[in-house]
Amino acid sequence: MRLTPLRRAGLLASAAVAAVATLALATTAGAQPEVPTTDDPRATPFLKNVDINHPDACTVGGLTGSTVHPNEFTFTGGDNQQHLDITGLPEGIEITGIVVKGGDKFNVYLADKLGETLPWEDLRSPFNNGGQLPQISHWYGCGVEEQTTTTTTTTTTTTTSTSTVTHSSTPTTTSGTTTAPSSSEPVAPTTTTTVAPAPVANEDDLASTGFGSAWLLGLGAALVAAGAAVMLVMRRRRA
Repeated sequence: MRLTPLRRAGLLASAAVAAVATLALATTAGAQPEVPTTDDPRATPFLKNVDINHPDACTVGGLTGSTVHPNEFTFTGGDNQQHLDITGLPEGIEITGIVVKGGDKFNVYLADKLGETLPWEDLRSPFNNGGQLPQISHWYGCGVEEQTTTTTTTTTTTTTSTSTVTHSSTPTTTSGTTTAPSSSEPVAPTTTTTVAPAPVANEDDLASTGFGSAWLLGLGAALVAAGAAVMLVMRRRRA
């Protein structure tokens, strides 16, 4: 059957459209980014070329700190093998994570997902494009220096001075005034009491009370006279 020029042009146009659509689908499929995968639940896979000297070596996947060379760890496996077992950590450094790379992909292992107890076993890289586990091309750690706390103890020495005070045991009395013993301690005020001498009665005062000395003279004279009389009587009797 012969095709008319118009029909032939229509068929050619349809074929061109189909070719363009097929090419567009192929281009779109090729432009989709590859998603890295891993069978390790402790790890987060990334599609990126990173190594220990890369500026982002310890900033991806939640890592912090600075890079730590593998020589500072105690481990088995690692480069050119499929698994890595870490059995010892460097002193004075708090490890924040481990990076394990194979091919064009790498796994990030955060320390809190690896656990506080060593060893950290079977660390590995993500699967390659064929879905197989490649050998480890290189690995490294990230960490920060541990903080050291210094405690300073200050000792204070207190010196106590002791003063000796001597007290006099005998108080001094002068003109009715008592002087307290000498002492460096505060002394209570001293009260001085002066006793006035008793008044002496004179003859005028006695007379004013009805008592006098004249009768004493008379009594003395009478006694003398009585004595003389007794002596006279005794002499007469003897005669």
